[in-house]
Amino acid sequence: MKIAIIGAGITGIAAASILNKAGYQTILFEKSDKAGGVWAVGYPGVYLQNTSRQYTLAEFPWPFKPAYHPTGTEILKYLDLAIEGLGLDVRKRAEVVGMVENDRGWTLRYQDDAGEQEQQFDYVVSAIGQYTESKYKPAFPGQETFEGGIITERDIDSPDLFRDKRTVVVGFGKSAVDIAAMASDGAEQVHHVFRTPRWMLPFTIFRIHYTHLLFCRLNTFFMPCWAHPTAFERFVHHRLGLLVDSFWFFISRLFVLLCKLRGVFKGRAANRRLDTLIPHHRFIGDLRSAAALTPPDYYRLVAEGRVEPCHGEISRFSGQAVHLKDGRSITCDQVVLCVGSEQPRFPFLPDKYRRLLESEDDGVQLYRHVLHPDIPRFACAGYNHGFMHVPAAEIGMIWLCAYLNGDIVLPDREVMLRCIEATREWKRKHINYEPSRSCAVNTRFQQYLDIMLQELGVSPYRKMPNLFAEIFAQYGAEDYRGVFDEYLKKSKKRNTPLKPLPLNT
Repeated sequence: MKIAIIGAGITGIAAASILNKAGYQTILFEKSDKAGGVWAVGYPGVYLQNTSRQYTLAEFPWPFKPAYHPTGTEILKYLDLAIEGLGLDVRKRAEVVGMVENDRGWTLRYQDDAGEQEQQFDYVVSAIGQYTESKYKPAFPGQETFEGGIITERDIDSPDLFRDKRTVVVGFGKSAVDIAAMASDGAEQVHHVFRTPRWMLPFTIFRIHYTHLLFCRLNTFFMPCWAHPTAFERFVHHRLGLLVDSFWFFISRLFVLLCKLRGVFKGRAANRRLDTLIPHHRFIGDLRSAAALTPPDYYRLVAEGRVEPCHGEISRFSGQAVHLKDGRSITCDQVVLCVGSEQPRFPFLPDKYRRLLESEDDGVQLYRHVLHPDIPRFACAGYNHGFMHVPAAEIGMIWLCAYLNGDIVLPDREVMLRCIEATREWKRKHINYEPSRSCAVNTRFQQYLDIMLQELGVSPYRKMPNLFAEIFAQYGAEDYRGVFDEYLKKSKKRNTPLKPLPLNT
C-alpha cells in the first residue's frame, strides 16, 4: 500500500517511521524548503517545554546529547538526522494543493519547482500540525494610525528587534511569556498585556523537575478525562470527585505559593505585580495545548519591574499608544501579538470533507483522535497532541496500521460519531477555549495511551512487574519503544480481529 503523508514535522516523521516499519510505502510532502514543521519557523531562542526524554522517536533515539529542554536548532538537527537515518522519502518544496477521490484511493496534486504534479496513493495521512497555520492577528480600531509596529512572534528574527524599544506583548501562552522575558533584556520597557492570567507550570517544584511529577501514574491517575481506562479510576473520578478536586486545589495553591515567594522582601510594588499573574479560575481548565511553562526568569523579571504585567484588553490604538478597555493607555513603539494560531485547515481536501473538519471553531475532533468515519482512506497524525506527543503520534499510527491490516474492526458509523461528539463536549465543558482544543489530549496523555494500547492488545503498564516504578517513576518515550513489536507478535497469534473498547477517545 502506498501512503502519502502531508507534512514533514516531528509528527509526519513519526508517522512515516511506523508505517514504513509496518511494510507500507510512504512519501512525505513538505511545502517549505526544510523539514521540521513549527520548529522551522520558531522565534529566536525557542526551546521545547518538554524534555528530550519525552520528545524522541521510537525508531531513532537522539544521536547526540541535546539540552535538557532542547532548543529549536537542536530539534531541527535531530529531525534532519532522523530523516536520513530512517531513510525517509521527503519531498521538500512540494505543496499539496488538491486531492481527487477515486476507486483506488486518492490522486494527489502537488506543486513543486517543476510545476504542478499528480501522483496516485492508496491512503493519505495528514500531519500538518496544529501550529503551522498563520498566527492569529486580530484587527483593532485605530491601528492604521499607530506609528509603531504590530507584529506576531513569527516576525521576530533576532532579539535586537526589541533593543531600546518600548514593547507591549499581548497574550498569555508559551510564546507570550517567552517573548516578554526575552524582550526585557534589551527593551526600554516591556508591558505584558493579557485578558486573563493563566496557570503556568513551574520548571521545578521545590527543586524537583515538573516532569518527574506530571509523568508518573500517581499524578496522572487524578487527571479528569473524557474516558478513564480502568474501573477503579472511573470509580474515583465519578464517585470521589471531592478527593480529585482537593488534589488539584492543593496543586493550584502550591503554584500560587511558588509565585508569591518571588516577591518576598521585594516590596509592595513587586507583590502587586505578581498578584496580577494569579488566576482566579480552576487550575485544571488551563491544562491544554496553550499551557505554558514559566520561563526561568519570568517571575523575577516581573518582581523587579522589568516586565510590567497588565490584566486588561486592548480596545484601540492611537499614534504612539495602545488603549485598554479599562481606560489605561500604554505608550509604546511596537506591539507583539501572541494570541495563538488559526485553527488547522485542510485546503487540499474536497469541499465536502473540508466542511467536516473545519466546521467547529475549536478544531477537529476525530475518532480515537485519528480518523473521521465519513472520510474514506484518510487519517490524521498528531491530532492526539499532548505532553507525550511523539509516543501518542506513533501509537496512533500503530492503531491505524491495525485497522488497515484488518486487525481491528471499527464500530458502526453512528457509534463513532457519538464517541466523537461525547469527547468534544467533555472538552468544551472542562477545558478552556483554544482553536485546537479538540485536536489534542494534552495532560490526559496517560488515559489516551492506556486506552489505545489496550485496544491493540498490548499492556499499557510499561514498567511492570516493578509495581513501585509503575506508580511512582517518571514515564518517558523510551517506555513505549517496544510497542510496535509487541503488537506485531501478539497479532500473529490472534485468529479473530480486535474490537474497540466501549470508551470515548
